[in-house]
Amino acid sequence: RAFPEQDVYSTPVYFSSDWLNEYWDSVAVDDFRFVYMGPKGSWTPFHADVFRSYSWSANICGRKKWLLYPAGQEEFLKDLHGNLPFDVTAPILRDRKVYPRYSQSQPPLEILQEAGEIVFIPSGWHHQVHNLEDTISINHNWVNGCNVSIMWCFLQDELAAVQREISQWKDPLEDWNLQCQLIMKSCTGIDYKEFYNFLKVIAENRISVLEKGLDEEASGRNTSKAAISSLGMLHAVFDLQRTVKVLTSLNANEDFRKLDLSSLSPAPEALLHHLKAAIDTALL
Repeated sequence: RAFPEQDVYSTPVYFSSDWLNEYWDSVAVDDFRFVYMGPKGSWTPFHADVFRSYSWSANICGRKKWLLYPAGQEEFLKDLHGNLPFDVTAPILRDRKVYPRYSQSQPPLEILQEAGEIVFIPSGWHHQVHNLEDTISINHNWVNGCNVSIMWCFLQDELAAVQREISQWKDPLEDWNLQCQLIMKSCTGIDYKEFYNFLKVIAENRISVLEKGLDEEASGRNTSKAAISSLGMLHAVFDLQRTVKVLTSLNANEDFRKLDLSSLSPAPEALLHHLKAAIDTALL
């Protein structure tokens, strides 16, 4: 961040359609790119990634052991109270009185990652990572047209969990829906209105590609704009189609419509109309 002109590394093309960092770059608040450094014996507890995003992890040096469970398997790893374990290798998981469904889970996928190798984690896959040596890695969390619908489902589940938790205050609290959004954002990092702005920024960037063509100057740099340009026109149409699908669902969502949407520009209906028109024009 202190030296943005220095392209220390380039993102592999397979991971370059990265809506998450494209959006956060545009608002200049934060990003979801990390350098992890851990000594031998350190480890990351059992978890799934933010927003149920994809992630990739490139080892610069050292070795890691990954334990991965496909999406849905985590349900068998919850204790009597519905909590996930901190450590999936702990012997207590075999105690049926504490973890009654553990025997129904499948063994984790185990990966030994060497220096120079990259691991891809699909959406919703819970995992635990152990550094077998002193290790340095570069990691990104990322969302694109292929898993943005999973992100939207995750946000709906998170809001429903908040609503259940504070349901007893629904009647006396006049701004109950807003409070639910605030709590959800404090827990997940995003609320429904920011999710709308997230979709809007991605969509407007793709429309720019369709209207102005590929930016040859930008394509030579390691930036979000360069990544968009390098993906091409058909990919821009694909991204717009996926955005329209999720935005249509968001706009019809009862909890979204209960919010004060007057601050959103353009209005959701107007943005949807614009996106559909852009797709129709591009496909002519």
